[in-house]
Amino acid sequence: MEEDEFIKILSNELLKGSKMLSKHCQKCGYPLFEKNGKIYCPVCERIKEKEKEIKGKGKELTTQKDKEEKKVEVNIEEIIKEKINYLGEKLKNENEINRIKEIAETLYILIKILKKIK
Repeated sequence: MEEDEFIKILSNELLKGSKMLSKHCQKCGYPLFEKNGKIYCPVCERIKEKEKEIKGKGKELTTQKDKEEKKVEVNIEEIIKEKINYLGEKLKNENEINRIKEIAETLYILIKILKKIK
């Protein structure tokens, strides 16, 4: 999975009304979420779903695909840096507490991802 997919997964969970917890998954390091009393890691759940899809279709990663993913990582690093800068500017001008918290949580995730891909 590409790093931007992780960001989309985490963002979608927030949009679905899930609460991001301060605890992190011991397996992947991403934040845990809670919804309807269930605490879960959306990243690990999505990875499991993808693995089932791949096993079900009998597909394997090829060397070419591995090379393509490495090329994408370089672009993802630049994209993440741009998003961090963008959110930093947004944070400067924001006065609403809930929005500040939302931006700060997103910045935290992006910085964590950036550190992992370096």
